[in-house]
Amino acid sequence: MNHSAPLLEVRNISKSFGGIAVLEAVHFDLRAGEVHALVGENGAGKSTLMNVVSGVVRPDAGQLLWEGRPIQLEGPRHARALGIGFVHQELALVPQLSVAENVFLGRHPVIRGFVNFRQMHERTQRVLEHLEHRIDSHRPVAELSLAERQIVEIARAVVFESRLIIMDEPTAPLADRDAEALFRSIRLLRVRGVGVIYISHRLQEIFEISDRVTVLRDGQRVLTQPTSQVTREELVRAMIGTELKERLGSAVASSAQAEELLRIQGSIRLTVHRGEIVGLAGLAGAGRTRLLEWLFGAARAAGSEVLVSGRRVKLRSPVDAIRQGLALVPDDRKTKGLILGASVLDNIALAGGRTRFWIRRSQEERAAQQWIGSLRIKAAAVSQPVVYLSGGTQQKVVLAKWLFAGARVFLLDEPTRGIDVGAKAEIYDMIRTLARDGAAVLMASSELEELMGLADRIVVMHRGGIAGEVTRAEATEERIMHLATGGSD
Repeated sequence: MNHSAPLLEVRNISKSFGGIAVLEAVHFDLRAGEVHALVGENGAGKSTLMNVVSGVVRPDAGQLLWEGRPIQLEGPRHARALGIGFVHQELALVPQLSVAENVFLGRHPVIRGFVNFRQMHERTQRVLEHLEHRIDSHRPVAELSLAERQIVEIARAVVFESRLIIMDEPTAPLADRDAEALFRSIRLLRVRGVGVIYISHRLQEIFEISDRVTVLRDGQRVLTQPTSQVTREELVRAMIGTELKERLGSAVASSAQAEELLRIQGSIRLTVHRGEIVGLAGLAGAGRTRLLEWLFGAARAAGSEVLVSGRRVKLRSPVDAIRQGLALVPDDRKTKGLILGASVLDNIALAGGRTRFWIRRSQEERAAQQWIGSLRIKAAAVSQPVVYLSGGTQQKVVLAKWLFAGARVFLLDEPTRGIDVGAKAEIYDMIRTLARDGAAVLMASSELEELMGLADRIVVMHRGGIAGEVTRAEATEERIMHLATGGSD
């Protein structure tokens, strides 16, 4: 055995589906005790490459080497037997079962034909302690937070002594505090010699946690560098061929016009004018999502009233909000913004005022085709279910739904969460276009750079209230964080 060889080496891997090349002669390697980040736009080939590494997909050409020895994976079970674990973005846990039962799911220790629950719980508890997490192995997974469930997925890989763990967007559903707990676990794995392939759209995480980074674009490797030797701008340029900051800077809305489209008055006081983008900043739990959902009639609140175009309105339900021209692009598009099993057409037409007695299908199809073209929605057909679209394309479908409905006030909650940098740039352009065409935009985001680049004004929330407000010219990360942590304006 060659002890200087990488733990995993991928040489000249190519794969095509239906005659379309998804991977072209890709090289990739991972050393023991290393965190190697894999980044790229949706459709760049990341998932296909990891499916090859985990035995789900067989390559058309190329070679895999494990500790310097050529291997041909016969399937996921063969990969797991070698020590390759996979923590998927969509957590595959059974909520009704305990932590230990989920960790050993399908591989329970057995003595004389009976499951050895004592051994199962002891081994699970030992692994959780090594990961420095005090989670009771007897607790049902349904009672755990998203961050704790993520740790259970990692424990599942560790308990069977995985030497390589693939993590696909592990922080996508997590708040910043929970993400840091996950990073601590990854650092512990690295110390123990476990290699980690880390896939994420969050570039800040790449620089915080990884030793090396590889960029895929259009199925080809375009960059592999030690993370410390590459800048954020170089990384973005490798991913999309341009700098995100250039697109962000160009997506600044025009100056606000005089007409006031939205006003909140009472315990919370806030206004948004026609053609204006107002950013909502604040720490996790500050109340941004609750405020937007209350405006859309999807949450209860007391002590404030809403005026739309100067007229006092009652927003008791989302139906009321839609009738007043309000639109919500929620923080979780899959559970709150789309019907995943329905087609692109049905999702776009969802809020368009149809009744069960009168559906003008041809009109809906023409409108859907118009927005598919205008927003450059990449779908095979209007009949394609949205579940098969990329995250960025799904977000465009949510926007198309509200444009079709004729919305005038757009409430955007984390509009670029979980999408790649190329799709982010397109979403920035769309937000700019909405404001330029006379809509009012109220946008919550955890990314301060995003708010400072897009918003005319930034309203900062703290503990459910408004802590202060700054104009785009006045905005700095330090000033926004000062207000977000309870400092005075």
